[in-house]
Amino acid sequence: MASPDHRKSLCEQVRSNLRRDYLRKRSLLRILLVLVGLYLFYLFSGVHLEVTVGKRHPKPAVLHQAQQHRILQPVVEEEDRRQLLEPREPAKPPDPAPVVRKPDPPPPEPKPPAALPERVHAYMGPRNVAPVYLDFIDRNAPWNKEEEEASKKQWKLNKYLSDRTPLNRDTEDGRHQTCRERTYQRDMPTASVVMVFYNEALSVVLRTVYTVIKESDPRLLHEILLYDDCSTIDELKAPLERHTAHLPVKITIVRAPDRGGLVKARLFAARAATGEVLVYLDAHCEPTPGWLEPLLEPIAKNRTTVTAPSLDDINWQSLTYSGADTIWVIGGVNWLMNMLWAPIPEREMKRRKREDPYPVTANIRTATMAGGLFAMNRLYFKELGEYDEGMGVWGGENMELSFRIWMCGGTMLFIPCSKVGHIFRPSHPYDFMGENIVSKNYVRAARVWFDDELEFFYKLRPQFRDLDAGDLTERFALRERLQCKSYAWFIQNIYPELPLERDLIGAGRFRNDANFCFDTRGGDLAGGNFLYLGDCGDMTKPNMNTNRFMMFTKDGRIMGLNYCLDSGYGEEIRFEPCHLQGGSQQFSYDVQTKTIKQNENRCLTGNSEKGYPVLDECREGDATQIWNFEHLYI
Repeated sequence: MASPDHRKSLCEQVRSNLRRDYLRKRSLLRILLVLVGLYLFYLFSGVHLEVTVGKRHPKPAVLHQAQQHRILQPVVEEEDRRQLLEPREPAKPPDPAPVVRKPDPPPPEPKPPAALPERVHAYMGPRNVAPVYLDFIDRNAPWNKEEEEASKKQWKLNKYLSDRTPLNRDTEDGRHQTCRERTYQRDMPTASVVMVFYNEALSVVLRTVYTVIKESDPRLLHEILLYDDCSTIDELKAPLERHTAHLPVKITIVRAPDRGGLVKARLFAARAATGEVLVYLDAHCEPTPGWLEPLLEPIAKNRTTVTAPSLDDINWQSLTYSGADTIWVIGGVNWLMNMLWAPIPEREMKRRKREDPYPVTANIRTATMAGGLFAMNRLYFKELGEYDEGMGVWGGENMELSFRIWMCGGTMLFIPCSKVGHIFRPSHPYDFMGENIVSKNYVRAARVWFDDELEFFYKLRPQFRDLDAGDLTERFALRERLQCKSYAWFIQNIYPELPLERDLIGAGRFRNDANFCFDTRGGDLAGGNFLYLGDCGDMTKPNMNTNRFMMFTKDGRIMGLNYCLDSGYGEEIRFEPCHLQGGSQQFSYDVQTKTIKQNENRCLTGNSEKGYPVLDECREGDATQIWNFEHLYI
């Protein structure tokens, strides 16, 4: 065991060792701190000088060495001190090195805009928009049934209801599904929509305007031109201008100083229009979605093409809309120069199937068109002679233009994918400005265009033979200048359903020896109606009753003005559209016995017992089976 002294000695020795280690470590720490301080001074002293004195002082590295020398050797010789403290001329900065500016890189080539599609779907306007009404109608007032009925009588449509119906109401999209799938070229001519009116209900006119704007692509709608044929009612003055002033489309209102009638008004309106294509609409229409592009595209492809939309019905009393999703008819013509609706011929159905992937809604070649709604290149309309200025008010101008288009090198199409609602009024609300206006229009057209067939026209309407139709010199010169084809060409190539006189066995009144005549009673204006028997009148005088006019063709058809007799419905003989396929519409005439036969042993019989002709067993010498024609051609 160690003694106390020895333990004390050991403790002193340990204490001494610890102190020595402590002092050594403290010295090392001091040295380290000095070095760190010098290093920091070196760094920050150089930056400070650079920021403060800039380029007038030596480079930072030299300044750092001087500072270090001053710190490490605090005793400086007097001479050295004087040299250090004497002011020195500032050193001239070195000439800056020439700056060589690199040329700016060329700007990047602009990216070409994204290519627009060449074909687009037809435009469909916005739906469920805020309704717009006439601003002077109190719609909160109780419904007045008496005023409503009075408006129907005066305006030939329900004006009372129209005035309280939104001007911008949604129209039904009644197109066939294939119409929605079709696309149209983007670049097409612009349209001037032309509407002519005379004392029309303001709300009806405005609804046509609003609907045209709503359902038309703004790129294609150049203007809406309203031609007022000297209306006399106040609401078509300032209220019309007020209700159209704010619209987003150019609205041009032209007011005639004197009433000229519908034909002249359309002519003068066309001359005021500035769009590439004239689109005529009656002032009581409502176009539906996608109506404009289908009308314009055929004209864009061929400027001599004239197009007409599919007409749907807007009920004149309830203003409700109804229509089919496509067209199954064409416009035809009879020898009275009336337009008629006839089924699409088989030859045209085959052409559409051959040329269009969607034949059910393919465009349809039509012989004639209604006069109020069609589209036509504006310059071509002028080149083709516009309207006949010698025609008055209304009637026959559509037929004359139809003949002219086809016979002078144009084409006319019905467009199933362009649907326009139209108010078909029960009668005209305006007068015709004199007697024989319509008759004069028909005679002017017939004398210019019917050629050798004019005499047959007079057989149907003998009262027209001596009618004064005015000067036709300009119209004959127009036909000569345009080098137009003959009316016989039109019948043979465009509407062969209508026979020429040279193709007939007999025409006029069909009278049997029992003194009964065929009488259509107007039934040949539509399919499914019966043929009747009636009084023949005085056979020595011209027939003034067109219900008694019949035609027997060399190919075996018996026709009224429009349709063919068909025996396919039992005992009764009915009128049906002429299909040129024979069968139940095939008859023969025996010149020796003067009998009209079907199937050799069945003869057409007319007696007073039934009041209509029937096919019965042939009986030799039977007066009810012996038929004579007013005009016999064999």
